Amino acid sequence: MKSINLAEHEFIDLINLGLGLYKPLKGFNTKKEFENILLYQKFDKIKNWTIPILLNTKKKNLDIIDKECFLIYKKKKIGTIKVESLFKINKKKYCQKIFNTNSHYHPTVRKIYKSFNMYIGGEIKIFKNYFKKDKNFAHNIFKLNKSVFSNSTVFTTRNICHLGHQLIHEKIIKSKKKLLICIIQSEKNKFNPDFVVKSYEQLRLQEKIYKNVQIAKIYLPSLMAGPNEAYLQASYLNNLNCKSFIIGRDHAGYKKSFKKYEAQKIFDKFKDLKIKIIKTKEPLLCNICKTVFFSNIGKCKCKISVKRSILSIDGVTVKKYLLSNNIGKVSKFLNAVVAKFCLKNIKQIKKFNG
Repeated sequence: MKSINLAEHEFIDLINLGLGLYKPLKGFNTKKEFENILLYQKFDKIKNWTIPILLNTKKKNLDIIDKECFLIYKKKKIGTIKVESLFKINKKKYCQKIFNTNSHYHPTVRKIYKSFNMYIGGEIKIFKNYFKKDKNFAHNIFKLNKSVFSNSTVFTTRNICHLGHQLIHEKIIKSKKKLLICIIQSEKNKFNPDFVVKSYEQLRLQEKIYKNVQIAKIYLPSLMAGPNEAYLQASYLNNLNCKSFIIGRDHAGYKKSFKKYEAQKIFDKFKDLKIKIIKTKEPLLCNICKTVFFSNIGKCKCKISVKRSILSIDGVTVKKYLLSNNIGKVSKFLNAVVAKFCLKNIKQIKKFNG
């Protein structure tokens, strides 16, 4: 049997396909499936899907059609694919449709344009769950206790918890819903996912409101595909029978590739998933009275209407201030528990970010 080497994001996709986390997909998309998703956002005539799950050949391999091939990751055989389709894609149309841009400043667009234009589609098999040793992996938790997901509202993140996140969490917890924090592990992360898990564990120990919050990890490629990626995450969580899922102002977006709240609007169009979508407004911080509030409220507690005193809270800004040792500015955006934990481990954060 011939073999195909996988990049890390393809390895993640393979495991998710094999464990049923990408249902209804059973393998990497064929040419027909790719075209249906790109043109109609449908996997087939009935089932919606927004992002093609592609396997790049890295070379021509024209003689592998209708054959079974080993799938290799880090020199290990981890699964097989029965090759049903071998095809090229129109990269310009693909990137515009999925990422709303063809700019090479977008990391995933740049990666696609650099890749060899030949893709393989077909059903896959995996030999085992390669994330089995990760006790926090959502699929492993699901097998032990399905109620962790079926009774919970999920908040997904790649970041440490900033005050904007905390405002959203408090809204859910105060409405007497059970909150499950799902930390996303990708081929490229803003923070070490295990570090993010530990930071949330600190919150559970030291902040009463987080006492009963559950923590899990999900493995998904980092695509920065905005609404299309929001739907992919919702589908993944739907396959874990999650009760509800929080979508924020710029879910899985990249800079200004998508409009604010566009990730929420896709769920007005696609209503096929059982999981309930909870839409939240943008969290803001008043630089005068330090109140954190949702943008639809209008004003903070001090009600001083000075536009420049109102700050948007986002993970990119927080990370930038952390890496530059700007303790004064970073502390504005973080819970004291998280700030103390990050500053204590600042060398670890800097090492992870190269």
